[in-house]
Amino acid sequence: MTYDSSILDDTAPRSARLIALTLIEDLAHERERLSVAKDSETLHDFRVALRRLRSWLRALSPSLEGSLPPGAMRRLRRMARESNAGRDAEVFLVWLATANEHLSPRDKKAAQWLVDRFQRQEREAESELEGRLKRDFQRTRERLDERLSTYHVEAHVHAGVREALFSTVIASLLREMGEDLRRRLKRVRSVDDMNEAHQARITGKRLRYLLEPIAPHVVAGPALLEQLRSLQDALGELHDAHVWLLVLRHVVAELAMEEGRRMASSLTANQKGQKRVKAPPRDKGPPRSGLISLARLAHESAVASFNRFHGEWIEGNGRGFHKGIIELAANLESRTPSTLEIERKFLLKRLPETMPGSTHVRIEQGYMPGDRLVERLRLEELNGKRSYLRTVKVGAGLVRTELEEETTSEMFKTLWPLTKGRRLTKKRHRVPQGDFTWEIDEFTDRDLVLAEIELPSADTQVELPDWLKPWVDREVTGEVAFLNSTLAK
Repeated sequence: MTYDSSILDDTAPRSARLIALTLIEDLAHERERLSVAKDSETLHDFRVALRRLRSWLRALSPSLEGSLPPGAMRRLRRMARESNAGRDAEVFLVWLATANEHLSPRDKKAAQWLVDRFQRQEREAESELEGRLKRDFQRTRERLDERLSTYHVEAHVHAGVREALFSTVIASLLREMGEDLRRRLKRVRSVDDMNEAHQARITGKRLRYLLEPIAPHVVAGPALLEQLRSLQDALGELHDAHVWLLVLRHVVAELAMEEGRRMASSLTANQKGQKRVKAPPRDKGPPRSGLISLARLAHESAVASFNRFHGEWIEGNGRGFHKGIIELAANLESRTPSTLEIERKFLLKRLPETMPGSTHVRIEQGYMPGDRLVERLRLEELNGKRSYLRTVKVGAGLVRTELEEETTSEMFKTLWPLTKGRRLTKKRHRVPQGDFTWEIDEFTDRDLVLAEIELPSADTQVELPDWLKPWVDREVTGEVAFLNSTLAK
């Protein structure tokens, strides 16, 4: 899944829904793969896609208020339960294949007995899952698509729309989940802390699923995501080893109970003087020595996994990871939304004679009909490559709201006729200057040259560079006459 960085600067209700809808599409794709080929890979991918979606809906539920039907959420929960039913059997079978080479010929009989048992369990789980998906999947998808695609917005008559920014909401969640993970990791003190390790693993997964959509658009995102994957691997191996031990204990207890029932039945029959009836051949179960050997191997795996986890996260980079999460949250909270365009504009006497390091792009733009809300269509051509943009700007002066997205050439050609009579053409020269870039617009349909610079905040000071200063007539920031929408009339 990929998102444009502008999703961070949109409102939380909209961005949360856009990502949720994408996760639903990802899940539908994995459902289609699973229906075509049922194997361990497709089942694993489906489970992961389902976990991602449920984790996202749970974490962003306040921003998704009104779009999460209880019935659909219950069906998602049932699908998750059914999809996980065969997971332990699948993982246990993989481990048995690996452990087999460390067993004696006699102990291998125990491994094979367990393989036969858990292959049956895996087939039953797959059948139950398919039945559940046939009943629930499509209607759940359609219901969520319908409810997430639209939502209600309340606007105050004086203050306008009051919605939290997505970046601010994500920052709060990162800080909250990061602290929860830190506390849970500290509770995993020994290899026997089974429940504590499992809860830390689940918390780490949820933090990872929260971070995934935004990671490509924040500086520390990819590195933090990689650390979470490493944590998931270490705790996942420890969890699997704990599950294998639990399975083996359960099998031993079950065999012991079965043996006890047979002995009790035999004693009761003898006391009543009943004629002994030859019992059908019974499954004697696996050799006990094989189960003991497998339990020893599982415990060794658990110890190795715990030592890896402890070395990497308790003695290693755990502190650095938590610091990184806190810093990322702070950066997101202080982020200047890209939907705000903060720029100053200057009227030039003519095109500067020198523009060091400049590049230029040819621009054609036109404006759709409208009074208060005006949409701009723009074609940009750079080195023979064309791009098409749709933009809405609201406000005037130094700070304005700007929403922009790329569109297709077909859509541009369809809408372009609507801009007739409200168009302009220019050559834009981009000149880097320290941390900023000056844009010198040389209009090709009139005698006019303007210079603009976009700023990170309204109080940022601007110093005219030496190559530009002689050509400046005056500043025209906020003058309606020099807005592109006015010039296009």
